[in-house]
Amino acid sequence: MLVAFDPWNRIGFAAFIFAATLAAQEPAPVTTPSFDVVSIHPLPPKAPAVIRDEDFTSILPGGQFVDARTTLHEMIAIAYNVKYWLQVVGLPNWARSQSFAIAAKPAEGFPALAPPENRAQVRLMLRAMLADRFHLQLHTETRKEPIFNLEVSRGGIKVKEVDPPVAPAKESPVGAAVGNDSGRLIGNKSTMAGLAEALAIFLERPVVDRTGLKGYYDFDVEWETPEAPERRPPVPGSGPEGVGLLISNLQIQLGLRLRKTTGPVEYLVVDHVEPPTSN
Repeated sequence: MLVAFDPWNRIGFAAFIFAATLAAQEPAPVTTPSFDVVSIHPLPPKAPAVIRDEDFTSILPGGQFVDARTTLHEMIAIAYNVKYWLQVVGLPNWARSQSFAIAAKPAEGFPALAPPENRAQVRLMLRAMLADRFHLQLHTETRKEPIFNLEVSRGGIKVKEVDPPVAPAKESPVGAAVGNDSGRLIGNKSTMAGLAEALAIFLERPVVDRTGLKGYYDFDVEWETPEAPERRPPVPGSGPEGVGLLISNLQIQLGLRLRKTTGPVEYLVVDHVEPPTSN
């Protein structure tokens, strides 16, 4: 059975369901805006989880950022458009475990913007809020780290290219689910770049699309770890054994391989942060 959990807080290893998509290039805002009213309330440890989708649901029209349950770690990732949660380093434990309810709104007269421009403005306002209320200071740092290249295996690709989505439809993100002893990746008119993004979540390191394939594909990859007799499964679906099966099935079912290599990875390094100031 596949059930959902919050991959940002990484509480337990029951399962998670997410949709991974390419981070769109957003236009640079003309001004440096800030929120006019910000409410931050700490939540108890057992507050209900919130599953986020690819539509940036915390970022609302009209320059608002509203989230019923988020962490400082997640807010930093949203504010700086971080693709992989491991790219934020130097945070204290509470920044990943303590949840907050956030409601931030701009002053009256905030312009009606198209979604990409609105997201770009809110990200800047969120950065200003984190610096003001959490006293966040950070810098970027590029390190040479282990990564994976996604490549076509020697036998060639085993899935057929499908017709691209017709406007206004867009590329579908790769859906994924992982349980205690199994996992699944599903693509519907998805790209190899989108698959690489989804794989990075499981593998916990960047995956670079080196397939050279620019088309759209439908695929469904499943894996399951063997259940040990008279005891619980030895590892979860995204544990070392499950990851090994994912890599193997990726090649068997799709004709794709993951090759270990090294490459530049950009990190956000936190220099200073404090619990939020009072409302």
